[in-house]
Amino acid sequence: MYITLMKSILILLSVFIAVSLHAQPVPVEIRKLDNYYYLGAPLKPWVNCMVLSDRKQFEKTFGKTSRPDTPDFSKEWMLVLTMPETKHQCDLTFQRISMKAGQFIEVYCGLDLDKFPLTYKYIPLTACAIPKYKGIHKLNFYNERKMRLLASVEVK
Repeated sequence: MYITLMKSILILLSVFIAVSLHAQPVPVEIRKLDNYYYLGAPLKPWVNCMVLSDRKQFEKTFGKTSRPDTPDFSKEWMLVLTMPETKHQCDLTFQRISMKAGQFIEVYCGLDLDKFPLTYKYIPLTACAIPKYKGIHKLNFYNERKMRLLASVEVK
């Protein structure tokens, strides 16, 4: 009787530990992509968050290219932060490694906007690639400094 009680307690504990370990956030690798220029549709005011999941979306946004660092859309998603054309210096960055938690990924972004005036116009943009994960339905973009949700983007 005592042994069967101990066995059931051990089984219950192992199930509890397995379930709690599965629910913990997992670090996601980020591969930074430099020198991309936005050619897509007009942007909404302020920061625009995008997730590109196929080559067709990529070509609509950046045009056709054969760059060696172009994401492999069978294995990766491309994350893009951009703003409408401006004459002020703006730094957009992916600050912290994103965390996979359940059915979404948290992406923490650094926004240093309107630093100082420039003599020309440009479209601020930063991009990176992350691995695709099964079961992920959306990516939540957060302002790193204020910890506020910028956008929640559904993954196709």
